[in-house]
Amino acid sequence: MTKQQQKINGGRMKLENDIPSLEQEAIDLQMPIIQKEALEYMVELLNKEQLTNILEIGSCIGYSSILLASNVKEGYVETIEIDHKRFLTAVENIKKYQLENNIYIHHGDALSFDECLLKKKQFDCLFIDAAKAQYQKFFEKYIKYVNQNGIVIVDNLDFHGMIFHIDEIKNRNTRQLVRKIKQFKDWIFNHEDFECHYIHVGDGLAIIRKKLF
Repeated sequence: MTKQQQKINGGRMKLENDIPSLEQEAIDLQMPIIQKEALEYMVELLNKEQLTNILEIGSCIGYSSILLASNVKEGYVETIEIDHKRFLTAVENIKKYQLENNIYIHHGDALSFDECLLKKKQFDCLFIDAAKAQYQKFFEKYIKYVNQNGIVIVDNLDFHGMIFHIDEIKNRNTRQLVRKIKQFKDWIFNHEDFECHYIHVGDGLAIIRKKLF
């Protein structure tokens, strides 16, 4: 048995064992990934509520997909990545961890993506961790694929704490980006059809649920 095979126990891995190697790869490649604490919170929440099917917007190198598929009971992730190089790296990582049956990755722009290509038509969780300026568009396009009792998780709502000090940001492009994040945050937290909770973990998570009428 190879070292990699020993690492995988019945198709499942432990976060504390596997985060460091995948995390270091992302750091070496200078790729943006969800913070460890936020990912651990997600896994705990999904397992607690027995949510198994996840649609992820923004695969990057497969870091979050791999950890979610490996640590959520019966976890399945369908994920979309726009960048070709990141997509190829994610494909290799998924193969390396032998998770081809648990993760299906699409290459394309999630905003123009043909939803007919989705393997599943309904999901327990929509996880948005892609272009931050497009959060609202991602949400509006894919919310219809979330089950009535499912959840939406959005990462990076603090953006390194900048969202609380927008006027102090000197770089114009960064200031505009943070303003768009705040606009989404204000929009979704005041939306009459959704119940939202802010979780101060990692770089700030929003947990969004459809209101039951």
